[in-house]
Amino acid sequence: MCRSGCILNDETGATEGYIQFGYDGEDFMSLDLKNLSWIAATRQAEIIKKKWNKADDDFWKKYLTDECVVWIKKSVMYGNMSLERKGTSHRETQSRTVISRDQFYKSLVCHATGFYPEKVNISWQKDGQDLDEDVDVGETLSNHDRTFQKRAELTVTPDVWKKNQFSCVVEHKSGDPIHMILTEEKIRTNISPGTGVTAIKWKICRRTNNGSVVVVCRVLVA
Repeated sequence: MCRSGCILNDETGATEGYIQFGYDGEDFMSLDLKNLSWIAATRQAEIIKKKWNKADDDFWKKYLTDECVVWIKKSVMYGNMSLERKGTSHRETQSRTVISRDQFYKSLVCHATGFYPEKVNISWQKDGQDLDEDVDVGETLSNHDRTFQKRAELTVTPDVWKKNQFSCVVEHKSGDPIHMILTEEKIRTNISPGTGVTAIKWKICRRTNNGSVVVVCRVLVA
């Protein structure tokens, strides 16, 4: 089980982020965001902790300190708009906001990493058609092992999400294009109640004579 989220203090602007993993009903691993190091809760987790601490955690750092906070602010904004339509005073909202699954928007993140050579193309499709609007494609970044990473984020509203099929397409020299289709059913069967913002992952790894690539799709529910 994975539990992640962030907290924003509306008065001071201070933020907190967390990511925790559990196994068989017990705590397993958590991220010390300040020091960017993983903390093992059991002896069994020690081996994995050493491996994860050697890897880059740029995704979780960016997500917990940047993207998650943006979604909090969006959720609060749309929540206040809803309250105003119902005639409820804005002052009744709490000053310490924890993001929750109100599902005003979904952020679909397609993250390709560990690929070599550098050239890659990442795109989002709706019902098989390429999307340009509401898609934010990041720069190609280098990893510590001389491979590369890149991400593309798509923002959709719940009604659009439920009525259409979205897929991430990654084109790389290592082989044929990778198509990862995301469905509402996959989200419903993977979300754990009460976990706040949920990062649901689908992962594909490929290594050939022409290169390698790892594609991870995350659905950030806000």
